[in-house]
Amino acid sequence: MSVPYNLEPTARLQGLHMVGTVVRRFLISYPVDPKVLLQHLPPGAECATHAGKAWVSACFVRMDDMRPNLLPRFAGMGFHYLIHRTRARLPFPDGKLREAVLVLQPNINRWLLSTFGSRLTGVRFHTHPIQFTESDQSWRIQMHAGSESLYDVTISKSSCSDVIPNESQFATTTEADQFLLGVSFGAQWVPGESRLKLLPETHDPWQTQVCTCTTHRNRFLESLGVDTVEADHVITMSHIPHYFGITPIQSTLAVSPET
Repeated sequence: MSVPYNLEPTARLQGLHMVGTVVRRFLISYPVDPKVLLQHLPPGAECATHAGKAWVSACFVRMDDMRPNLLPRFAGMGFHYLIHRTRARLPFPDGKLREAVLVLQPNINRWLLSTFGSRLTGVRFHTHPIQFTESDQSWRIQMHAGSESLYDVTISKSSCSDVIPNESQFATTTEADQFLLGVSFGAQWVPGESRLKLLPETHDPWQTQVCTCTTHRNRFLESLGVDTVEADHVITMSHIPHYFGITPIQSTLAVSPET
C-alpha cells in the first residue's frame, strides 16, 4: 500500500507494518557546523538548520513488543537501539525535497534484529552492546565496541521539566520538539549508492519533557572532527506506541554520487 509523502507524525500506518512500544526514548541533540555533514548527505539533499546549526541527535530507544502489526503483542521482541541522525531536506521519488530524518549511523543491540532489519528494510545496522541503567539520580546510556567506548551519557533526572533550559538554542520545548521530531520519514543513504531508502515512522501523540546531560563520549561526533560534544538538551518520552514501515520507498538520486 502506498504511503502519502505528507504523512502526519501521529498518523497510523496502513497495511502490513511493524508496531512496538517505546518504553523510554532519549533524543540527545548536539549543534554542529553544517559543513561537517556534507559527506553524509546524498546528492541533492540539504541540511535542515536551526540557529545556523545542523543538529546531530543520538536517539536512544528502549523498545518492547516489536512485531508485525498482524501478530499479538506477546509475539514481540524487546531491544535497544541508538541511532545518530540529523534532520535534512531529502529528495523524494517525485523529485521534491522534503524534510525527514537522515540516519547517519544506526546501532542496535540484537544481532538477529540487525540481520532481519537489514534484509527487510535495507537499513544497515551495526550491532553493539547498548546498556541502559537507572539510579535514583540519573539515567545512563553506554555503547561499546569491544573495550572501546562509542557513546556514553548521563542524564540528570532532577533537571527534567516541561521547560527547555535557558541556555538552549531553542526558545521553547515546543520549538525543539517540532524541529527534531516533527517529521514522518526516516532515510538512509550509503555513499556511492544511487538510491535513497525512505521508511515511514509514526507514533501516537506524546508528551515531551526536556532534561540536561553530561556527555562522556560521542565517538561519532569525534569522527566528524567535532571537538566540543556537549548536548544542547535532551528530549525524553515514555510508553508511546510506534509504527514503522517495512518496505522501503526507493528514491533515485538525480545526481550521480561520483560527480
